[in-house]
Amino acid sequence: MKKILSLPFLFGLMATLLMVGCQGGETIKIGTLLDKTGDLGNYGPPMEVGADLAIQLLTDAGVDIVKVPGDSGTANQKSIAEATRLIDVEGVHAIVGSLSSGVTMATATAVTIPKDVPIMSPASTSPAITTMDDNNTVFRSTVSDAAQGVVLAKVAYDSGIRSAGGLYINNPYGEGLAGMFGDAFKALGGTITAMVPIEPGQTSYLSEVKKATDGTPDVLLAMTYPVTAQIYIREAIEGGHASKFMFVDGTKAQDMFDAMTKVHGANYFDGMIGTAPGAKGSPAKSQFESLYKDANNGNMPTDPFIAETFDATLMLGLAAVAAENGTLCDSIKTCLPIIAGDDGDADPNIEPSDVKRAVSLLKKGDDINYEGAAGSQEIDANGDVNNTIEVWEIKDGKITSTGQFLSP
Repeated sequence: MKKILSLPFLFGLMATLLMVGCQGGETIKIGTLLDKTGDLGNYGPPMEVGADLAIQLLTDAGVDIVKVPGDSGTANQKSIAEATRLIDVEGVHAIVGSLSSGVTMATATAVTIPKDVPIMSPASTSPAITTMDDNNTVFRSTVSDAAQGVVLAKVAYDSGIRSAGGLYINNPYGEGLAGMFGDAFKALGGTITAMVPIEPGQTSYLSEVKKATDGTPDVLLAMTYPVTAQIYIREAIEGGHASKFMFVDGTKAQDMFDAMTKVHGANYFDGMIGTAPGAKGSPAKSQFESLYKDANNGNMPTDPFIAETFDATLMLGLAAVAAENGTLCDSIKTCLPIIAGDDGDADPNIEPSDVKRAVSLLKKGDDINYEGAAGSQEIDANGDVNNTIEVWEIKDGKITSTGQFLSP
């Protein structure tokens, strides 16, 4: 008599196969959790284009791969539900996302870590991600705010600012960035008048603005997301509480400045500066930007994390190819640090124009060293990368690079 396998057993077997990594002959499925709605909703669409470009390069190289999109909505529960759908229903082998550090951490804790599915965020910068108990499944293609906070403090102090107040989003991203900035700024000799947490979704932040500007600091730091920032910056200006601001990656949004300059004047924010993860010029960066412009009517947005999304998608896809061979490593999560790590050997450097060569090498069981559009993308033991921070400014109402790319 044949033994009949129960449905729970079969579902468990399927889940186990997904955890191990993409099996030979199976279509590789990469999910995306990029915000299309919520406070970071403006960032998601151009990042999705970056992911599409990576998928196209892999497809052109002969890889059987598809992208399955999802919207994390800058909200924990929405992202958790979407991640569950991507894994349990769509059968993705890895996920690119999310944007908000708090959302990424909540999604990883509730879904991807228990299911042993790799997740690589192109935008979550909280230092708290580094120390997560994640079974080596949580990665980043963007640099931690342990770097951005220090660089922002130095840029502020070097520009003559001696006192600062700040508004930060009340989540791991805002807490980490505000904390790193405050420690570094005070170490340089600066004074923090107040760092005030705020919650998204309010119609007014006047009380928080007054607290953050008490003592008349030289600058008000905008360490939140764009939708929220528009409200409190308007209230700060109209109430005479602040006239000089500094910005970060979470407020590096041209749509936000376009909306604010319609109210406050086309050149109101000119000369004001901010920081965000960003890489200096390189062949890999030039190749990516050329691809993006070809796909976007010659335009390259100034929004952050687009190149990081491209890199994350490409690295996950290449790691899946390596896992299929099984010589170097046996799963996406074990292959990532190998194909994008600095082990000091003579592995060939791989740029976006080398994807076909990379796939060929990995299918033969040879190692590679991926050089990203957003930086070297050398993944360390914590799943982090150590890339640079770009200093940007507003010029004629537009976000413009200063050409400075700094490390702490």
